[in-house]
Amino acid sequence: MSWPWLVSLQHQGHHYCGGALIGRQWVLTAAHCNFSTVTDYLVIGRSYLGSIRDGDLIPVKAVYTHPSFTQLPPSDDLSLLHLEKPVELGEFVSTICLPGKDDKINLVSKCLTAGWGITEPHQDEFPKTVQQAKVPLISSISCRSYWGLEIKNTNICGGASGSSSCMGDSGGPLQCGEGGQYKLIGIVSWGSSNCHPAAPTVFTRISAYTDWITSITGGEAGSLREQPGGTVITSGKGNT
Repeated sequence: MSWPWLVSLQHQGHHYCGGALIGRQWVLTAAHCNFSTVTDYLVIGRSYLGSIRDGDLIPVKAVYTHPSFTQLPPSDDLSLLHLEKPVELGEFVSTICLPGKDDKINLVSKCLTAGWGITEPHQDEFPKTVQQAKVPLISSISCRSYWGLEIKNTNICGGASGSSSCMGDSGGPLQCGEGGQYKLIGIVSWGSSNCHPAAPTVFTRISAYTDWITSITGGEAGSLREQPGGTVITSGKGNT
């Protein structure tokens, strides 16, 4: 699997948001996805969601939502999901590294996003096979000029180049290749309601939240290490 840290959030057997595996027992997603430990489960290590069985569903024992989260427009839009048991890492399941607190965003970085969100504005159901798209980063100034003042320093913007994140992609990772490995630079937060390809997608900037993530996970997430094989690749309940 090209994205062994990619997670599908599932409600009653259906995908509705994405997430990223940042530790053997931790998934990072968007708070507005509103994950429920009672009705929802995770699927990890699968690129095709058409043959999911009960044994593939991973339960979550606790949800930690950022205390400053607000809904409209989403701000501080992060939740940490604490899995009931650590997952086994291997060829199809691995964690993604987190950026450092002081990491600067390089607008020429090679970044991609992936997920099972709809690919057309009026699509009735999500695709079963994971989709991916290159995401050129854009400056906060350019993003503010498009969206207005809702863009904060805790956001990062990308896209507006013929492809965009759409409904069902919320919570999914913005991953950028650097030094032979990927880092989780952002989590899909919001964007155009009709998935307009010229509209920038707004991501939650992970480097702004490393202290909060560490305080919740106790340092059990996001450690730097080589990805398997050293390979670098050059929402239902929650809407993007």
